[in-house]
Amino acid sequence: MTRYDEHIAWVGGTCSTYAITQADRTLLIDCGSLRPDDHQIAGVNSDRLLLTHFHRDQCGGAPDFAKGGVDVTIPFAERRFFEAADILRASYDTYDNYTAFFPGFSVLDDVRGSWAVDYDTLSWQSVEIQVVPLPGHTFGSTGYLLDLGGTRYLACGDLMSAPGKLHDYARAQWSYMSFQGHVNLLESLQTVRRMRPDVILPGHGEPFAYTDDAIESLDAALRELYELFYGHPYQPYEAVFRQLSDHVFEVTNSAANTYIVHDGDGHGLFIDCGYTSGAPIGANPHRFIDHLTPRLEEETGITQVEWFLPSHYHDDHLAGLPTLQVKYETQVACSAEVADIIEHPGRYDMPCLVPHATKVDRIVQRDEVFEWRGFSFRMEQFPGQTWYHHLISFEADDQKYLSIGDNISGLCFAQERDFIHSFIPKNRTPVSSYRDMPRQIRERDPHVLLTGHGGAVDCDPEQVARWQVWMDRWAELFEGLIDQPHPNMGMDPHWVEFYPYKTRVQPGDELALQVKIRNHEEAERECRLVLKATGGATVSPEVLELKVAPSQDGQADVVVKIPEERSVHAWTIVADVTWNGHPLGELAEAIAWW
Repeated sequence: MTRYDEHIAWVGGTCSTYAITQADRTLLIDCGSLRPDDHQIAGVNSDRLLLTHFHRDQCGGAPDFAKGGVDVTIPFAERRFFEAADILRASYDTYDNYTAFFPGFSVLDDVRGSWAVDYDTLSWQSVEIQVVPLPGHTFGSTGYLLDLGGTRYLACGDLMSAPGKLHDYARAQWSYMSFQGHVNLLESLQTVRRMRPDVILPGHGEPFAYTDDAIESLDAALRELYELFYGHPYQPYEAVFRQLSDHVFEVTNSAANTYIVHDGDGHGLFIDCGYTSGAPIGANPHRFIDHLTPRLEEETGITQVEWFLPSHYHDDHLAGLPTLQVKYETQVACSAEVADIIEHPGRYDMPCLVPHATKVDRIVQRDEVFEWRGFSFRMEQFPGQTWYHHLISFEADDQKYLSIGDNISGLCFAQERDFIHSFIPKNRTPVSSYRDMPRQIRERDPHVLLTGHGGAVDCDPEQVARWQVWMDRWAELFEGLIDQPHPNMGMDPHWVEFYPYKTRVQPGDELALQVKIRNHEEAERECRLVLKATGGATVSPEVLELKVAPSQDGQADVVVKIPEERSVHAWTIVADVTWNGHPLGELAEAIAWW
């Protein structure tokens, strides 16, 4: 190892590995192909390894460190490339012609360790380590900011290798002909410029002192490449705040509109908090790059975000919640239905889930009023764009506000068209909800609608009436064309489902599941389920017979025994459904994997 200064030593190899020693213990950042017994780090008593991204040249030796008892910390956004690397390689489709980020280039043995969550602070010995999202080289690339003896060091992974230089560009093109990674490189360089560390610890190359020129020379070259390709300059993202009334603000250019209520004394409440990034939503899966909170006090006077109310569970509306919790210890209030999804996203097979499990602090019943610093919020769980959707109504500044989330599509407002509704059957939207949504708006009679993707708009009763005509006809058509005892049975793909949907297991485990059946019909129905599993797993009981009350849910418990010997990567549990005497096939499934 080469000592850079009294705090940091490093060794070059397939990547640059950094070592910080405190009280005879050593923290490593990236390991490349090094193993614990490698002569280059002989005598290093390492007990923690921080990894910046999933590429094998950066982390190839990590499985050996994990087997030796070292706490291996992996970027939360890339955990599947460490925890399920073997399955990802087995399922990698070389004919997926338009994926370009090399998902198989990860550790050869699965690694399960602790997680580095964006904006969180990790503690090791007497050192506090800030987790900094630095997407670009990969979408989950993570930096680590440490203060050692008054010197601030940033381990930046492959964001840059030297002043004005990149070690590798090819892997920054995440999909065919895209500049998604390129845009994220630019955004991450801006993040580094705002932090102004003293020393950069690159993933390849030698440590170097931070200077503005070191960042700006690389930034300028990447900007020019962007302009050469697109024919117009790159415009960095900056959150735009719009004041709706004395106490209510909107962030107009977050991916899903963010609404903020201010008590006038520095305290805030958020309704939703969408992605804030110059890159498209698909370019930053499940990562909130925080351009919002650094300007929050300046724009709104808020110094403490106390509560968060979600319109629904989709990631474009919840993306900023983990960051708010890290920075402000923000609490969450929602209905019981939405709470379970937020707290246990892995239990569901539905689109747009946030994989970061979030604690819900208060369950709000439909007829309950949530009081906060002089404001009264009514949060009602009604099916809308998704089965799990809130209407949130409140009054402020002599205005009646109603948050409707995505019940009316943003295209309706952006394209000035009256007859567009968000339509995603996998969200489990019941046919009846189309008729209900305009009616619910009309009944609450708000002055202002807070829409998920159209911003805050004055509520026009004539427009609501036109929505009602459109929705009625939409529902009528689906009721006529779906050949089922009830049209919702053809719209809801999970009216029979296992809970949880997907679970990680070990050989010999017993897995407890529930089978849930929603009866959409207006009469009691009999449901017979024949249960089985693949790969030698067994299910008990093998047959279930239930009577489900009209418009109600039924459920039953089952136990799956996982075999001691593994012959598959995953075990699939299925339910063969007979509904009211009619065989429907294996409608429901659950997955157990190792």
